[in-house]
Amino acid sequence: MRILHIDDAAAVSCILAKYQQQIQGHNSKVIKYDIYDKFGFYRFYRDYVTIATSEDQFLKNIVEESKSADIIHIHTRSDVFLKLRNKFGKSKKMVLHYHGTDIRGLKKQKLPHRSRLSDIAISLILKYRQIRNTLLLKQRIHYKAQKLADAVIVSTSDLLKYTSSKNSVMKLYLPNPIDLDVFKPGAILPSTSNDGLKRSAVTMDNEVTDIPWALEYLKKNNINLDITVHDRIRHPLMYQDLPNFLKQYKTYVDIRYVNKKIIPSLSKTALESLACGLDVLDYQLKFRNRLPEEHYPSSVISSLSKVYDELKI
Repeated sequence: MRILHIDDAAAVSCILAKYQQQIQGHNSKVIKYDIYDKFGFYRFYRDYVTIATSEDQFLKNIVEESKSADIIHIHTRSDVFLKLRNKFGKSKKMVLHYHGTDIRGLKKQKLPHRSRLSDIAISLILKYRQIRNTLLLKQRIHYKAQKLADAVIVSTSDLLKYTSSKNSVMKLYLPNPIDLDVFKPGAILPSTSNDGLKRSAVTMDNEVTDIPWALEYLKKNNINLDITVHDRIRHPLMYQDLPNFLKQYKTYVDIRYVNKKIIPSLSKTALESLACGLDVLDYQLKFRNRLPEEHYPSSVISSLSKVYDELKI
């Protein structure tokens, strides 16, 4: 089977393509437009992904590659989905896959600390994106894309409520796969930890989470941990370095407060922490210590194959 993954979120499509090739023997690849590769995902998975150098090149590549694809699996880009559906009609089986803010939306995004001029430039870019996203929602792009999809997939079960209930398209939750070749228990590299002793706990500050609220929430619930807050905006962690970074700590704190709500699911970093042998304090203030098997890549691609098979009937 020839599977074309279009776009990506946190390397999910790369992991799917990797294991679809290695375990199932499919011709599976990813096409992505990302000239910065801030976290090094696409350098790491370069054997499975083609990077376009511009949006125009990206669109040309996906149209050309889609011609011979058995399954077109589109991540996050409902606008691209509509372009390809208009191009190929019903001759192609097409899956639309959401990962979080792409369908949930984002009311406020934090900016990295840069010069005042850079902040003004980034503010204008974000303002444009917010206007664009608002227009997309007003034009009901998501609804139109979901209506025309052969299947709609979400990466966390809480996102199902954002999918349309007014059509009979297959809608399902597919757990995020964790690359167990990368994230696994083991010793910390000597260069990573100076004293060899594990620190108490860590959490990630990024563009969407409200970390001060989360820390106060823990305090109010009498959870006293010595928590290191890693600012992922100012100090991005490369994907290949993330396992050893996580292994410096005993616990990963996964309280995500976005759009003034707690996200009722484990983040991908929390799942990766579990795979590395850390405990995870989750959104219910419960400690977890084992990666659920539903997130094993073999389990995820097996579930996904059943979806693809059903579409081909």
